[in-house]
Amino acid sequence: MSANTAFQISVFPGDGIGREVMTPTIEILRLLQQRLGGFDLRFQDEAAGAAHYRETGTALPEEAMTRAAAADAILLGAMGMPDIRYPDGREIAPQLDMREQFELFAGVRPVKTQPGAPNPLSDPRAQSLDFVLIRESTEGLFAGRGKTRFDGPADRPTAAHDTMTLTRHGSSGCSTSPSSWPPGVATGVTAAR
Repeated sequence: MSANTAFQISVFPGDGIGREVMTPTIEILRLLQQRLGGFDLRFQDEAAGAAHYRETGTALPEEAMTRAAAADAILLGAMGMPDIRYPDGREIAPQLDMREQFELFAGVRPVKTQPGAPNPLSDPRAQSLDFVLIRESTEGLFAGRGKTRFDGPADRPTAAHDTMTLTRHGSSGCSTSPSSWPPGVATGVTAAR
């Protein structure tokens, strides 16, 4: 980790739209750095994701994880491509490996409608949304990753079994008692796709 006002940021552009949004994201961060002053952002690009797997056979290089562990922050783009899979058919999702290794248990997603910006929701109440959704990201549907059990022959299974795990410990990392939440905070402990 760096000290004082210099911050090392490991940048994982990922795949698809992740790569598309990373350049303008870094431009905005550099603009903030210029306007606010007093700190230095140092970006280190890292290769990972489905396209990287297709090219090299590795979805998330160990060297990239080592540098990310030493950095002050990680800037992560979307990863995965529907047409690139592991040989067993699983999705290539190195962001899940990062969550597990760095114990990143929660996805924090602010939701706020902006005046004059397009809003896909027609209900008038949606014109003034302002809340934070906190989603647990290592348990639930993610807990069974790599632990699927199959019935029947290996080349033609008749059933697949996944386990969804929710623990008090995992969920408590996302929240305290609902009575202590600030107004406008909503939580969810499972993922919806």
